[in-house]
Amino acid sequence: MFEDRGWQQRGSTGTRIRLSRIFDPGSHRALVVPMDHSVTIGPLGGADHADRTARLLAAAGADAIVVHKGRARAIDPAHFTNMALIVHLSAGTDISIDRTSKVLVGSVEDCLRLGADAVSVHVNVGSPTESTQLADLGAVASACDTLGMPLLAMMYARGPEVGSHTDLVDTLSHLGAIATDLGATMVKLDYAGSVTAMNHVADSCPLPILVAGGVAAATDDAAITYAAEVAETRVAGLSFGRLIFDADSPHRVTSEIARRLHRRPLASALESASA
Repeated sequence: MFEDRGWQQRGSTGTRIRLSRIFDPGSHRALVVPMDHSVTIGPLGGADHADRTARLLAAAGADAIVVHKGRARAIDPAHFTNMALIVHLSAGTDISIDRTSKVLVGSVEDCLRLGADAVSVHVNVGSPTESTQLADLGAVASACDTLGMPLLAMMYARGPEVGSHTDLVDTLSHLGAIATDLGATMVKLDYAGSVTAMNHVADSCPLPILVAGGVAAATDDAAITYAAEVAETRVAGLSFGRLIFDADSPHRVTSEIARRLHRRPLASALESASA
């Protein structure tokens, strides 16, 4: 289980208040659902998809969602009464000549006006534009520090020279170190492949780690099983997008993953789902 190592007491009062809206006060963990994919791959559903999905996720027990600034305006603010809003500042498309390139498409000030509880930046280490992406991460971190806004760094090893890694733990630990050194508040990383390996990564990083979900699972039960395994590690939470919104029953998958992540008894989960 994730051990609180004091990270929630760091930073300005504003940063700490916003973090308290993202992380469960009992477990100090968070289930974050990224829905920023539409810039990269196209619409995730109908025009009201983001609003409908946000309503469902809030009712099922998700702790936060990630969307772009324009998409946030299409979501009923009432859905954020018990769920946090993280606004994504990076963009790139799958039809670009360089699919690993990411650029900033918003500011921390934009996100404050939207009522965001945090912002996120995507960095592909190994990309031909790695230097620009790292500079963007550092600049956003400085703005977040000034304005009291938590920053989630989404860190990946992607690029023409990355190849296959012989030691995933070292790679993920390096990505966590970059996020830490450049001023992020939280970091999103891929899963290391096993509980033991992921614990080695978590023990190397002073930031709370959110584990990425990756592509949609073959079945809803497979997504829940995967989440349950990750929940046994010392990470601070999960960042599951397609594993949840592409599920046959997104509500069931969300509520069950949230229950296991936060170590809640089954009865509590059922009561929450029916509330």
